[in-house]
Amino acid sequence: MRSFIIVVILVLFASAFLGGSLVSAASTQDYLATGGTISGTVVGPSGMVVDWSQIYANNGNRTYEAFSGFSGFYLMRVPAGNYSVSVYDFYNPTYWAANVSVTVTDGSTSTVNFSLQYPPQPTAVPEFSPNITALVYILGLAAVCVVARRLRK
Repeated sequence: MRSFIIVVILVLFASAFLGGSLVSAASTQDYLATGGTISGTVVGPSGMVVDWSQIYANNGNRTYEAFSGFSGFYLMRVPAGNYSVSVYDFYNPTYWAANVSVTVTDGSTSTVNFSLQYPPQPTAVPEFSPNITALVYILGLAAVCVVARRLRK
């Protein structure tokens, strides 16, 4: 047990002195001299802020990501270009919001707020309209009457 603790301490020190990290919290954002920021707030269906939502900005070549904080706010720095920004909530994966297109220029700040909603409910597609259904019932009843009449003869 003592040797295990010594190994753990050595790994932690080596990681700290070599500039590495045992738990990588590296971001996919480029901290460039050029580009702009995309920021906003994520709220849920009740209007309450949603923390730890993952926000994606895709320019067709690369996807950048950020997480909303406890206040629902997020901020990401991206190179200039056109982006499709989307959101995903880990804790409520059924929540959704439409993707938003945004253009980022050098030095610009683009605000994209997301209001997550419950997913749209599929609408039932009836096979027949109510009028046709009634007509089918009447024709079926007429056919039964005709068959019953012929069987009496």
